[in-house]
Amino acid sequence: MIYYVAGIVLASLLPQLPAGYLLVAFCPLLVCSRWRRQAVPLWLGFLLAVTYGNWQLWHRLDVRQAGTEQRLAGEVVGLPEVSGEVQRFELRVMSQQQSRLRRVRLSAYGTMPLLIPGDRVSLSVRLKPPHSLWNPAGFDYELWALMRDMDAVGYVRQFHALQSRHWTLDRVRAALGAQLSVSLADPSVAALARAFLIGDGSMLSAAHWERLRRTGTVHLVVVSGLHIGIVVALGWLLGRGLLWLCPAGYVSVQALRLLPVLLALLLSGAYVLLAGAGIATLRAWIMAAALLLSTFYLLQLSLWQRWWLALAVVLSLQPLAVHAPGLWLSFGAVAMLLMLASVRGRQSLWQRLLGAQLAIFCMMTPFLLGWFGQVSLVAPLVNLLAIPLLPVLVVGLVPVLFGFWCGIAQPADLYATVLGWLWQGLGAVEQAVLAQNMAVGGPLPVPHAVLLVPALLASLAVVLPLGWRVRVLAGMIWFLALFGSAPVSSPPGFRAWVFDVGQGLAVWVQAGEHRLLYDTGPGYRSGGAAFERTVLPYLQGRGEVALDRFVVSHADNDHAGGREQVLRELSVWRQESGSLRLQREEGYHACRAGQHWRWAGVEFSYLHGSAGASENDQSCVLLIETLGCRLLLTGDIEADVEQKLVKGGSLMPVTWLVASHHGSRSSSTEAFLAALQPRYALFSAGFLNQYGHPAPEVKARFEKRGAELFNTADAGALELTALAQGECRIRSWRGVKKRYWSAG
Repeated sequence: MIYYVAGIVLASLLPQLPAGYLLVAFCPLLVCSRWRRQAVPLWLGFLLAVTYGNWQLWHRLDVRQAGTEQRLAGEVVGLPEVSGEVQRFELRVMSQQQSRLRRVRLSAYGTMPLLIPGDRVSLSVRLKPPHSLWNPAGFDYELWALMRDMDAVGYVRQFHALQSRHWTLDRVRAALGAQLSVSLADPSVAALARAFLIGDGSMLSAAHWERLRRTGTVHLVVVSGLHIGIVVALGWLLGRGLLWLCPAGYVSVQALRLLPVLLALLLSGAYVLLAGAGIATLRAWIMAAALLLSTFYLLQLSLWQRWWLALAVVLSLQPLAVHAPGLWLSFGAVAMLLMLASVRGRQSLWQRLLGAQLAIFCMMTPFLLGWFGQVSLVAPLVNLLAIPLLPVLVVGLVPVLFGFWCGIAQPADLYATVLGWLWQGLGAVEQAVLAQNMAVGGPLPVPHAVLLVPALLASLAVVLPLGWRVRVLAGMIWFLALFGSAPVSSPPGFRAWVFDVGQGLAVWVQAGEHRLLYDTGPGYRSGGAAFERTVLPYLQGRGEVALDRFVVSHADNDHAGGREQVLRELSVWRQESGSLRLQREEGYHACRAGQHWRWAGVEFSYLHGSAGASENDQSCVLLIETLGCRLLLTGDIEADVEQKLVKGGSLMPVTWLVASHHGSRSSSTEAFLAALQPRYALFSAGFLNQYGHPAPEVKARFEKRGAELFNTADAGALELTALAQGECRIRSWRGVKKRYWSAG
């Protein structure tokens, strides 16, 4: 099993997939090899993952078909989301122009009828392939879509017909969720109950998730292994109870062994389906089935062999789960519990619970910091008190639902009271954490990968019975490796990231110990902003909490849409803008030509700002230079301002030019480019954006000047580095983090 799993892992890391038939040709060589016992399972796992990847990519919408209007007929699946006048839903395609599509995710705006699962509709839509904003520490939407058989995303152009409605499991889930929302008056309690019963966390607000993260209790709400384990235990106990009620002599030994296991798996399987049969719930159910396998006399496997078997089955069903942190967190937690069970002596129940919480906290903290840069230091204590309450909350939904059907309100009222107590208790813990200024769930520097290995080894030494001296030493190593890293001095020069924020701009600049953010990217109509999804995860991973300067070039949404989030998440020493409206209404300082400052040998100077008839022309134009490397940020200035700068004689050749207005044909004039002579032209534009940025004629102008072109829509985030030797480097994030499912 180990070699089979290793083959799947290797295939999932490939930057490009080989053809499956080429791998089949190697089969005879492997069978004849002296290492065939290791090579054959490795090859089988590799072949399975490669075949899966090729099959998934074959279904994905071709980028050449993007933007064309298509007519689809299909069935609404999953639970649709409604936010204001916007509906988002998934459609299982039953009839369309292109036969490859299986499932698409659509947004509908305006007066379209409210859809529920099981509706069959006919629509005219515009589609494009799933595309990620590709940034360091950013969310990989392309991977998420590929794992869920989602072949395209788009929006509804016209609604044609609602053909029929029929009952499906998702429809039952939606009806149960609606009943909970109506019957439980407190919105927070209703949202939590929906998460427990049907695995729907869409009703939880950002404040709810923040409380759960600060207290380390997200796993209590997201249906996963803990919830499935509770239902497995309930089924087992019911099975044992039924056998106990049977008269002596009427029950065979086989029934004694099989009935509890069958009830445990059936009840937990039903709960998995009710919760949406997501990847997390399915892997928990598979692990439970593997651990109970020996009861059926099929195979006599040790606990560790069953652990590997469960991992192999999960990865066989979903090879790309290798990239899901939840897989390794859940399997790692079970592995730790198995390890503790093998070395545990005589201990009381509370000692076992406390030891398990401490062990899981120590082992999972390196992974949580490495993946998310977040950890809750109060999680062991909170979970020690909250986890015993979880069986009541999960099993308590049965009398609540029974009360709904019988018209009895008391079970729902009692359930709401208990769940309300839990939520208020978590709120009190959150307030205490904030009052004490504890680093709980906040941004922490992500430890270097080299430090994670000693941290994991120290975790093992802490939880294993190796003597108190060894444990104390291991605890010190563990803490220093994860939290005690000495700050690294910044090298001479500067480093900048032009983030992939879609149709917008956000540039982060580091010079010595100083930080500057130029623009934020767009804000979204449905709430939130690109900054929270693209720039903030990177800053949190580095432990960045402050900005020396925050520059909003002008007030247009694609440049300033996330300014509220920036000011909420980061401490800002000075904020500047060229927008007269932002200066007047929000107190921003004006950026004006001639202003300059120096940080760690890096010169910053404004060439233009706060002047012009339009927001675009008021943009701050910022020049950053050191060691022979120059970066020019131009905002959305257009031809008139460019001509003014050329006549003013302040322009000089630059290394990197972030093209004005995302490459619009109204900017980047011939005279402007002749004065700048950029070595690299950077376009911050959205994937298949409706404006056609960058315009073909603009690209032609840059190519005529010999500039090398980079577009964040294709290359992802762009890292610019000015080194002490006068070397000016650029690299694209899609080039660094290559994956076979990405567009680059």
